[in-house]
Amino acid sequence: MAAGPFVAGLDGPASDAMLKFARFFTKWDQTDDGRAVFREGGRKGDIFYRDRWSHDKVVRSTHGVNCTGSCSWKVYVKDGIITWESQQTDYPSVGPDSPEYEPRGCPRGAAFSWYTYSPTRVRFPYARGVLVEMYREAKSRLGDPVLAFADVVGDPERRRRYQQARGKGGLVRVSWQEAIEIAAAAHVNTIKVYGPDRCAGFSPIPAMSMVSHAAGTRFIQLIGGVMTSFYDWYADLPVASPQVFGDQTDVPESGDWWDAGYLMMWGSNVPVTRTPDAHWMAEVRYRGTKVVTVSPDYADNTKFADEWLPAQAGTDAALAMAMGHVMLKEFFVDREVPFFSDYVRQYTDLPFLVRL
Repeated sequence: MAAGPFVAGLDGPASDAMLKFARFFTKWDQTDDGRAVFREGGRKGDIFYRDRWSHDKVVRSTHGVNCTGSCSWKVYVKDGIITWESQQTDYPSVGPDSPEYEPRGCPRGAAFSWYTYSPTRVRFPYARGVLVEMYREAKSRLGDPVLAFADVVGDPERRRRYQQARGKGGLVRVSWQEAIEIAAAAHVNTIKVYGPDRCAGFSPIPAMSMVSHAAGTRFIQLIGGVMTSFYDWYADLPVASPQVFGDQTDVPESGDWWDAGYLMMWGSNVPVTRTPDAHWMAEVRYRGTKVVTVSPDYADNTKFADEWLPAQAGTDAALAMAMGHVMLKEFFVDREVPFFSDYVRQYTDLPFLVRL
């Protein structure tokens, strides 16, 4: 039996006391750190499972960490601690001509409470140790956060030291005050030296938190910085959508896969990365829809494909440019096809491209 190191909303002595509460009523053998409990024989062996699934209330929630699926979950809580989770099944019906949205969820969502109470969960700010040491030394010498940061980044040798430390670990825990102070000093110094438009900002995606998204967006706008979309930030999302259409995302939702006659899975391993939505892709094949997968390896989604394009890693850009070349040459240059030309004039930025 494993006990988590903290409780949502509680930390420190309060949570420790709650987790150790049962030891006053039941004796057992356990490890020194209290994280493993040993029981033998009879009904004592399964008491953990009875306790594991018990609860005193159920609340509705979702899992927004690195996922925009927004699946609705029942979260079972006992004494303020999450005990287990299950999928909500009260989605409204979409009618008799399409598969339903529910049940929405995946094994990662079902196990999310274990992530919540994991001892490896990051709950405090961390910074590159070598940068923190140089910043603290400069601040003690100069007395001003902005001057201290400028002193560090203005020295080629010290700048090279903390940049070359990236990717090698060496993170140390810092206080919220110091983390915010260093970030603020970096912004002020950049604005002083290079101008506000050299501050590019990224805010949590709206699907996770509208409040934090709006706060971050507003901050960047007020200082005169450049606000990027989360498609510009995450490498596994289609940056072509905001670049071509000006929207993130000008594509149909997953339920519309049911109405497609031809699907291409490219850059997204749908059964793994869009687990709650993958059933539409699998089910529409029964209607005769053709599915094509572009993937360098035989990934989970490849087994659903009618055609597999095993592009070598690093060559998918060339493959996409080749496809674009064929479409441009055959439907725009050699002859103009209204089906294509009318669409790009109305919906894309293609008419604004410059021909040299």
